[in-house]
Amino acid sequence: MTRLRSVGAALACVLLACSGSAKSEVMLFLDLCGAQMICPSYQLVVTPPPGWVIEEEATRRYMIQMMVPKGKTFGNAEALIYVKVYQHRNQKQPLADYARRSNARWRTAVPDTKISELSNAARANGKPGFLRFAYENPSKPEQAFEMDAFGYDFDKQGHEFVLQVVMTGRAKKQLELAEKDYIAFLKAH
Repeated sequence: MTRLRSVGAALACVLLACSGSAKSEVMLFLDLCGAQMICPSYQLVVTPPPGWVIEEEATRRYMIQMMVPKGKTFGNAEALIYVKVYQHRNQKQPLADYARRSNARWRTAVPDTKISELSNAARANGKPGFLRFAYENPSKPEQAFEMDAFGYDFDKQGHEFVLQVVMTGRAKKQLELAEKDYIAFLKAH
């Protein structure tokens, strides 16, 4: 799978290089997802907030981009940020509806969750802001507190993607301490 993912990364880089002067912020990867099947996956070109790094091992294991404070790992970070990228197949579906459906799925999976809407996060790149939510998950001690943001992004070909950027941790205080870094990340992407 690593070799196939490397081929996908190389293909994505070639496609980006050939796409002209406009830079795509979403990269395509081709992953082996079953016997004789290749499935696409997507990653955002990210710059971690100052003082944070991409946690390579967890990123590979979970196939989503994981960031942790420098000197920490996925296993010992008090707070971590991760990014999921989904192809938005129904471009007529408003982002608020996408977020509402995602929150409904989370409520089904975690019935004791408490979800609060937060103020939107503006983006420096001129793209529409992120819709933000706070979660309290008593039955999920590893992710007892979370902040979740939903936004759109596009590639050169006009494909639309939904970005889900989550900051998660066991203690609310740790998320509060890392919130400025999380907001800076949202603003930059």
